[in-house]
Amino acid sequence: MRSRVIRIYQPWPTPVRAACYTDPAVLPEIDAWVDRLRERGLVPPDVDFVIRDGEVGVLNDRDGEHELRPTGFLVFGRGRLQVLDESTFFGQYHDPAMGDI
Repeated sequence: MRSRVIRIYQPWPTPVRAACYTDPAVLPEIDAWVDRLRERGLVPPDVDFVIRDGEVGVLNDRDGEHELRPTGFLVFGRGRLQVLDESTFFGQYHDPAMGDI
């Protein structure tokens, strides 16, 4: 009798651009990135990114406010921005330069 093996493949989502919040000094760069995405029509005009208290990034969109905290990621993919914590980000995405480990 032949044994059969069932394999489940979970493909990585389509490539995304992501900004990692490593230090408050990067928040103005992230803000400028969101502005460029909006100006190019890649995100809706009502999407905005603001810096609160000099150390918290806040994404404002149709779903409300989403705080970007240190080690978090602001991800642009599939025509929208979203804030993900570190574990969620690395659970969904990988660095293609890392290859298959």
